Amino acid sequence: MDTSEIQELKELVTNSLYKILKFVDYSDFEIDEYKNLISLYKTEKDDEKLRDIRKKLNALFFDCYRECMHRVFSSPGVPPQVQMFLLFGYMDENLAGLQNAIAICKFTEKYAYIEKENTLSLFEWLCLISRGERWPSMNDMSIDYEQELRERLKNKEITENEFNALMKDENKKLDYEMDNVFSIMRRVFGAPTRFLAMFSEDSLEKPLLKSILLNDEVDKNLNDISAIDINLFNHEYTYANPKAGIENVRIQKEIKPDIILLPIIGSRPMMWQEIEGRNRQTPARMFFPVFFSGTLKDSLIDCCGAYRWEFCKREQGARWQDVSDPSLCSYFYNYIQTYKKNHQLSQEQKDKISAQYAKYRHRIKDIFIEDYHKLIANEAEGNIRLNKASRSILMRFCFFNKNIRAELIKNNLYTEYINVVNNRIEHDKKLVFNMKKRVEDNKVRVPEEILEFEALVNR
Repeated sequence: MDTSEIQELKELVTNSLYKILKFVDYSDFEIDEYKNLISLYKTEKDDEKLRDIRKKLNALFFDCYRECMHRVFSSPGVPPQVQMFLLFGYMDENLAGLQNAIAICKFTEKYAYIEKENTLSLFEWLCLISRGERWPSMNDMSIDYEQELRERLKNKEITENEFNALMKDENKKLDYEMDNVFSIMRRVFGAPTRFLAMFSEDSLEKPLLKSILLNDEVDKNLNDISAIDINLFNHEYTYANPKAGIENVRIQKEIKPDIILLPIIGSRPMMWQEIEGRNRQTPARMFFPVFFSGTLKDSLIDCCGAYRWEFCKREQGARWQDVSDPSLCSYFYNYIQTYKKNHQLSQEQKDKISAQYAKYRHRIKDIFIEDYHKLIANEAEGNIRLNKASRSILMRFCFFNKNIRAELIKNNLYTEYINVVNNRIEHDKKLVFNMKKRVEDNKVRVPEEILEFEALVNR
């Protein structure tokens, strides 16, 4: 950047807090109070007082974000400082540091030109909610908007007419989602007692340019993972097309998750829900901080592992632990419950599982996520990290792509598992062949659903 551009950006970010709060009609007196509060936060050393200041600043952040979202749709123009706030949680150049403020300003200018596939900013996500294109997320109690309204109707807190009106009220849905994501932000931050929602230079654990997550980067890493584990996001459903001569066959389509970038600094991304509402043919939801102190690919693998576990439980229902109904969850659950009697495992391997069990405080899901991470990051490259029992379960249900399978089958440790997967994929290829033959016999175009399924089985 040349000197004139830097000077222009400095002027743009100067007095940001005033410009943002004026957009939502805060008084000059209130703005001065918050300016003083931020100045005090930067100099205060007492932990108790800092906790109180953070509480007040967080209340300001959430109230201001809510008001901005309700006003932005009807406003003739949105100031660049407000855009910086909605996308990146930036509010004050002194709190952020001038160089960081200028960098965020530049990212905001470029944001519209960044390619987006599955990853959205919180602002874009809330726009989808407000337009009715997505349903609000579940709350901390795993209850979604409709469930909460039905519970209120059941308890006679609202009437049938009020229930119907609220089901169509996009502003109420927007508020419900903002309540949810504000709660999620505290978890994603990673240190609840030190949580500060607005962007602060002191909260950064890495330089801004190394911590910022951009949509295309997240999408690329997600695609890299799903290119290894090719049936990761495959949802099975019943397909019928009488015109093409096809009746009730089980095929699959890929439904990748929605990844929402929260406008905060954080260290703990979350796989929040595996589907939307009760519809299994909907995307999962994952929440990441837009300024992330961890390693993106590692964290995405962990979120994908959590998704695999939760989606399997959703599909299996109450029988998710029942090995008589084979599934990834039931087999892995049984493996952990019975590992001490498993003759496939050496004593050293049993000791490692025991250490995992203690490390995760008996949370089998977390043990699974660790093993899934080893499967994707290590075993896919032929680096042995799993024991035979765990590997046999994960490779039975998580399919590597054809190039990885062709390489791993040369190793005797993998041959048995790769053959099983290859046989299952060949079965699906025959199904595709037979469907396309029926379509040809009926002289109609090959439906998009069949072509999509064919592309999935040929990976």
